[in-house]
Amino acid sequence: MDLIRSWRRYYIILLVNLRKIRKKFRIWFQDVEVELYDLNKVVAPYFRFFNILLVIAAVASLIAAEGFGLKQPYKTWNAYLEFGIVIGFLIVYFGRLVLTSKRLQLIRNRWLESLISFALLFLSALILFDLEEVVDFLENMIGVESLMPVILSITKLYLIAIVVVKFIQAAPILLNLKTKPTQLIAGSFLGVILAGALLLMTPSATVEAGGLSFIDALFTSTSAVCVTGLIVVDTATVLSLFGQIVVLVLIQLGGLGILTIATLFALYLSSGLGVGQMALLKGSVGETRTSETFRTIKRIVGITFSIEALGTIAYFISWENYIDDNWTRFFFALFHAVSAFCNAGFSLFTNSLADKPNMLNIGVNITTICLIIIGGLGFTTIWELMRGNPNRKLRHWKLSIHTKLVLYSTFILITLGTLGFLFLEWSGVLTGLNVSDKVMVSLFQSVTTRTAGFNSVDINALDIGTTIIFLSLMIIGAAPASTAGGIKTTTVSVLILSVWTTITGKREVEFSGRTIRPETVFTALAVIVLAAVSLFIFTLILTITEDQLFVDLLFEEISAFATVGLSRGITASMSSVGKIVLIASMFVGRVGIVTLALAFARSRTTSKYKYPTESVIVA
Repeated sequence: MDLIRSWRRYYIILLVNLRKIRKKFRIWFQDVEVELYDLNKVVAPYFRFFNILLVIAAVASLIAAEGFGLKQPYKTWNAYLEFGIVIGFLIVYFGRLVLTSKRLQLIRNRWLESLISFALLFLSALILFDLEEVVDFLENMIGVESLMPVILSITKLYLIAIVVVKFIQAAPILLNLKTKPTQLIAGSFLGVILAGALLLMTPSATVEAGGLSFIDALFTSTSAVCVTGLIVVDTATVLSLFGQIVVLVLIQLGGLGILTIATLFALYLSSGLGVGQMALLKGSVGETRTSETFRTIKRIVGITFSIEALGTIAYFISWENYIDDNWTRFFFALFHAVSAFCNAGFSLFTNSLADKPNMLNIGVNITTICLIIIGGLGFTTIWELMRGNPNRKLRHWKLSIHTKLVLYSTFILITLGTLGFLFLEWSGVLTGLNVSDKVMVSLFQSVTTRTAGFNSVDINALDIGTTIIFLSLMIIGAAPASTAGGIKTTTVSVLILSVWTTITGKREVEFSGRTIRPETVFTALAVIVLAAVSLFIFTLILTITEDQLFVDLLFEEISAFATVGLSRGITASMSSVGKIVLIASMFVGRVGIVTLALAFARSRTTSKYKYPTESVIVA
């Protein structure tokens, strides 16, 4: 018992001493934290400046290595620069971690940067202390010859991601400015187009080193961002893997919408957006309720990536007997899935999908048709079909008139296009095919002509009647808030309903037991008039600058303006002025003619007076 009491006494004395030491250490550490806090305030601006230098160096290093294909001795110098970037990155992160008084909060808020930093420190330590067994195990597990390129690539990609994040974090600031949302939309598309053009001008963007010329790079970038598909160079043979990846990224950005992606990251990486900022953004994502803007943006991104993933799997299976290499087949599948869902029409096959293995491949046809239709329905319609109309109690049974108009018009246009193509080309381009193949090809062309621009037949060989049907389908396009172009199916539907209202002598435009607002009719009329004026001006310029048949020029212009991408083979042979006209047409068609008109129009307040009414004879 005395021994136990003695041990207890020693334990209590030890515990008291440890508490005293802990108290003294806390007091000392608090003094150190105060000193570190003061030091952090002084050093923080230098850290930010040094981080900016690292970002610039990372961007320059990546562009030099990937875009220009460096050779010795520049390759060695770039390797030294990459190593310096890694060391500088670690110094900045761990310097901040030591100086801050909220280390756990820093790690939580910058979890990705923290994960990369500790991983880089661990890998660097393995190489520095020459732990060959561990290094060999990791290299075999990852499947690389050396860990150093992995370390350098991770660091550079993260630093470049910081550039994107910083730009994205500026979205709330831009939205706080007195900038019209229409100007913001147009500016975001223009900025991405110019950036894409510069990347396509780098030597590594083409198979034969040298890059694209400025006008061709600008045309290709505009066509990709505006999800058009018109090409002046063959994507399959002229562009390298790097150039094709640039085009793929541009298509994805253009299909989703630059502001959609920017806002999503800004909401996650910054303190969030206010009600006023959400109100500015709701129109760009096709939302009518400000409170639902953030949810709508998340839905758009989630739906897009999910459907594109399914499309990639379907293409991958469909080309099992056509493309042997699995990685090549995966990239082809991913590229065409994104291109089809975004209604872009870019293809890694020289003849698009007109080669026999693709033209009559049931898997390729069904996958492409489904992706194009889903992408052309619009995210608002897709979500309502998935979850029902939130404005109604019986949400799974009652659809909004917007969704009904989209579904009815889409079905009618696909059916009429299929029957028209089948009838007019039965003894034309469909000659030699059996009945089932003729129906499949006709359905494919009816679907892709309105929005996407893929072709499984020779467009130049079409009958003039088929060409007129194609022109009509292209100019109508698909649904609003979708990845497709055209004047939109609902625009045409509302105008047809207003015409029917006039003929039947009714006072209001009605559909499915609901009244369509007069403002909607006015907007539809404005779209039609502005589109007609734009097409007239652009086509007139082309007839002056180009020595081509009028029907070919009209087809090319409508294809560009409606962001379809079908061509009668004259795109590459057009003059620089003609290419600039098509670039302007694609930009106007993708951003929206009404959007651009509102962007440059002066804001006007609502008048508090009303002039006397007087009749005008119009018919």
